[in-house]
Amino acid sequence: MTYAKKAFLSLLCFVLILVTAAPAVTQAATTINDVPTNNGKYKAISWAVDNDLLSLNSANNFLPNEQITDRELVVMFAKLDKNYALTYNESVAYNFYSEFYLPFNGTYTTANRSKAVTRGQFARIYAAFKGLDLDEPQAVQYLYTNDISTGSTGKKTFADFDPSTKLTRGDIAEFLYRSVQNGNFAVLGLKRAAAGRDNDKITLPPGFMGSNNAEFEVPKDNSNDFTGPEYVNNALQSIDVEKPDLIANDQDSTLITVSLKACNGDPIPDDKSYTFRVTSSYGAKIVDTSGEAVRNVQSDGSTVSAIVIAPKLTKSVRDTITFELINNTDPGMKCLVGEKLNAHVRYSPQPEMRIDYQVYDPANTDDNNGNVTPPYVPYEKLPTFFTENIINVHWINPEEKLFSIGQQTNVTNSLGNVENKYLQYGGSDKNYPALGYENAILQFENYNISVWLFETIIQKRLKDSISDKVEIMYMISDDGRPIYRIQGIDDAIASQVENINPVGSIIQLMGYMPDEKQLTLEHYDSVMKIYAILTSLSNYDRTVLLKYQGGKLLGQVEAYKKRVEALKESADAASRPSGKDRYTKVMVTLVRPGGEIITDYQGTVKIKFDGVEKTASFVTNTSDYLNHTGSPGTAVAYFDSVIYGKSKAEATLVNKIDPRYATILKDFKDKTIVKEIFTNPYFSKNSCSLATEVAYVVDYSASMKASDQTNYRGKKMMEVINQIKAKNNIVIETNTKATVLGEGTTDNVLKKDLYKASKEKGATDIFAGIDLALSKFSNDSKTSKAIIVVSDGKTSKSKMTKVLNDAKNKGVRVYTVSIGKKSQVNDAVLMQLATETGGTYYHANDNLQLHQVFQKIIDAILCKTSPSSCVNPEDLFEEATVTLRKGNITMNAKIDGNCSNVAMINVRFPSLSGDVQFELTKRSDNVYMLTKTVQTMQDFKVNNEIEFVAYDKDGKIIATKTVTITS
Repeated sequence: MTYAKKAFLSLLCFVLILVTAAPAVTQAATTINDVPTNNGKYKAISWAVDNDLLSLNSANNFLPNEQITDRELVVMFAKLDKNYALTYNESVAYNFYSEFYLPFNGTYTTANRSKAVTRGQFARIYAAFKGLDLDEPQAVQYLYTNDISTGSTGKKTFADFDPSTKLTRGDIAEFLYRSVQNGNFAVLGLKRAAAGRDNDKITLPPGFMGSNNAEFEVPKDNSNDFTGPEYVNNALQSIDVEKPDLIANDQDSTLITVSLKACNGDPIPDDKSYTFRVTSSYGAKIVDTSGEAVRNVQSDGSTVSAIVIAPKLTKSVRDTITFELINNTDPGMKCLVGEKLNAHVRYSPQPEMRIDYQVYDPANTDDNNGNVTPPYVPYEKLPTFFTENIINVHWINPEEKLFSIGQQTNVTNSLGNVENKYLQYGGSDKNYPALGYENAILQFENYNISVWLFETIIQKRLKDSISDKVEIMYMISDDGRPIYRIQGIDDAIASQVENINPVGSIIQLMGYMPDEKQLTLEHYDSVMKIYAILTSLSNYDRTVLLKYQGGKLLGQVEAYKKRVEALKESADAASRPSGKDRYTKVMVTLVRPGGEIITDYQGTVKIKFDGVEKTASFVTNTSDYLNHTGSPGTAVAYFDSVIYGKSKAEATLVNKIDPRYATILKDFKDKTIVKEIFTNPYFSKNSCSLATEVAYVVDYSASMKASDQTNYRGKKMMEVINQIKAKNNIVIETNTKATVLGEGTTDNVLKKDLYKASKEKGATDIFAGIDLALSKFSNDSKTSKAIIVVSDGKTSKSKMTKVLNDAKNKGVRVYTVSIGKKSQVNDAVLMQLATETGGTYYHANDNLQLHQVFQKIIDAILCKTSPSSCVNPEDLFEEATVTLRKGNITMNAKIDGNCSNVAMINVRFPSLSGDVQFELTKRSDNVYMLTKTVQTMQDFKVNNEIEFVAYDKDGKIIATKTVTITS
């Protein structure tokens, strides 16, 4: 080959490389009439038209100010993406990018695909495309630093980007043109749903968020666009949103309850339960009462409910929360299949002054008093196309908490065709990246284990495998979480323990643990999971374990537990301030609209608790209450007192507000924020003792989410068990069915988790729980027998007559308790159950009253008394108001219906000639009212405090409540 030919070929190759590497920027084939060539965006728009990203209309107009929809954006990304090799069908593109967790709004909600995209949303999507999980401010800064945008005016602040403005055709042409110019346009994506996990990788320059609230869209009054439910035949009765307006801060939450009937209009029995998928159009979190994310919720008879946590947002939006019936096999509910039951919630960014607290008292270390929310537990992505069956683990990465899993299964390809193939997540096909397992349900046999144990076992089995893969079982839980179960107890172990599964599991799991001296806090969860299996053993199983190696292993488990508990206590002690034997710790944090904590506020706050005031600085590197790491931006004050029951903490910004935040925090000037504090009280020392057998039946059906969202009833019931110290304890959880969680002596049952791990799900049948409890009592006539039931009374009554007769025949008293709003309780059932068995029914409005109720029940059981159902006379008045309207003064009182000894309610007014009382007229069992004209009360000091007084039949004062008049 001649030199000239070689030179020509070299030049040709160089030109081809340039053409391939750079975007086409040639003149559009036809003239663009509405974008002149001297327009700054012309080159980008011309490139977008030439590359078939955007087209001209019939008049050759580009329409640069027209908005871009979500479906248009996803197809544009697909056309440019070097890693995308499928058709440019929007559904195929959405499915492809869902594997990379790109936060397109239309991925799972088809209706959102036609909605316009904001500039801020584009920034988040683009950052996720490039492999960064960022919130809008950090995503905008990422665009600036990579020369994708220069802002509207060149200031390059968050507000300058106009994040809430709709993305236009001109915008997207320019952004994508610059991106392709800067390098390879190929998706990297995320490993889990976008939540701002990479925010710390982007530094926001000083002043980026500005010193005023112009960077945030002002919350709009959306009250006029709130619509009611769409009725589906006769089935949908109502949708109730407890709090329709939430702060967009990733913390504020609401309970949504959907009331249903069968398709023919008949009531749904209380013992029926159905499964519903719950989704949010704006990515709000759906959680259970423990804070763990869920996909599915179960109905309880006629109601289905879900807890929704508002996302972090810098603009006001209205979200649609959708309930959809799934896995239905009941013909009576067929009309709901495929229907979407929609509730609406509004999120608005607001500045906040948050008050959190923690209480430490060495005399009450079992209580974790405080309101610090545990970390949110997300759910792991389910492996699409996998069936609930055996899967293979090919590799596991403990550092990133990812693993590669595969299964022979049916896969629907991009053309909609089904093919049977071996599908491996984390293999060579980039469309199926490795999956996370950290927040899945991890098991050995059918027992929950820790992440550390799961990783250790998988790693060992992979090392020993000759096929470079390990088989495990894959399943899906009722609430939609993946379950990964390791199976297989060694034959040598199984043969020595009579093939008893829990015993073999304990032995095998302990074999993976390090020596006792090498235990660290990393092993705490592993040891406690093994100990939980130990406490679940029956007496016979425990005997078999004792025979294994002469009982050495049983003692080893107990020793390991003591070791890790001591390590944890040492770590907890190190995090507490020195020189304080007991304290209440109050923490104050300032938060921007949108949920971002202000970490550099220059100033102080006055904190008041129990009559003591302290001043604290916000520029404090205090111990973080979750991770024990530095956390600047929180003002902290320690108080030497601990108040058990109800109290409050107050916070007021001192002096002039930091000028950098003067605008967004202007509402806090001279304003005191008050936080109600509840610290779990002690029970009184027992005044009587008695040989007893007590059964504890606690309702954990789905409807109890509305009554007790913190599981205080479960925590408190375990304290009741410890306080009564019955000779025989029968601990039962009931929902669709009744389950014995523990039975025997107090020491033995309290070794178990009992109600700690209980979660609300399914329908209600408290009589099944009581029936089970009655079958567990001994025939010892010398022991007193009682049952304590906590429920909302919404239950199947099919066993009611039998249970009542059995309880009366066996001399078992039943004490029933409801909690929460009276309107959510079927007290007739609970009252009948208690009355006919010689017990007492109580209703507690809140946690403090529940403590007081349990105190009364403890005294009644141990002292064999019959107390009044009136919980606490101090809280007799549920409502007390005096209102002035149209020349009339109306006095209204609503009392606790359990307090039957109220004979009269008076209202006492101060006047110039002395105090005057009016007796209110009884309008119903619990309501008293009276109206007087203003003319009859001219002599009275109506602007002063007015007192409501309750009397018994002997004229003795039972309770008082002081109020002021309102208009």
